[in-house]
Amino acid sequence: MKRVLLPILGVFVLVLACGSAVLADAIDDPLHGQCNGTGSGTCIDNGTNTPLGNSTTFGFTISPGPQTGDLIIDLLIPNNYSVPSSFAINFAATNTLAGTANQVAGIWSSGTLAGFLGIGASPNNPIGAYLPSTQALDSGATGFFVFQADLGTMTILANSGATTAGGLFNVPTGFGNDSGAYIVAFCGTGCTGNANPYVATANSGALQVPEPAALTMLFVGLLGLALLTRRRVLSV
Repeated sequence: MKRVLLPILGVFVLVLACGSAVLADAIDDPLHGQCNGTGSGTCIDNGTNTPLGNSTTFGFTISPGPQTGDLIIDLLIPNNYSVPSSFAINFAATNTLAGTANQVAGIWSSGTLAGFLGIGASPNNPIGAYLPSTQALDSGATGFFVFQADLGTMTILANSGATTAGGLFNVPTGFGNDSGAYIVAFCGTGCTGNANPYVATANSGALQVPEPAALTMLFVGLLGLALLTRRRVLSV
């Protein structure tokens, strides 16, 4: 009888372990940035990041969702930029202050963002998922200044709840001038399904500021196309 029960128990334990792993894997990439910008590729996850483009508002969704928890916003600024003492994070709908992003001591230049902040998070956001894309826009950057705002308990919509409105918050004043900078988020107490204290942003779900010159070229291209179309219409 024992010989029969032992294999059965072993299989049962294995199933439970696999089931736990599946549940853990399901929340590895839970937070994704959304924004209200326009133009080719803007606010669309391209597999590396989510370009912020000309957006004026941003927010984050979560999977599985919706979830209610402690929402923390982090601004990652290339370390060769001059930075203010803090950034104001305002609600887009009412323009009332939601929180202040203050600078975290030090420069994040290696390891993971979770490690730099001294927290446990999934995913842990390795520097390699962010710095190469920033250096492609700003070759002088060797890391990031990190600014963090704890906005308190908020309900975060499911990924399917993303809207063209682009989210709850205004892009902080001056932030969009920092080519290669990112906005990421964490969900702390209240968010479920994670063995770590914090649910982090998917690496490719991080909102990145594009190079201003690239936006100028895009605008010039669109303007040229509009003029060409107008000429063709007039000639007809």
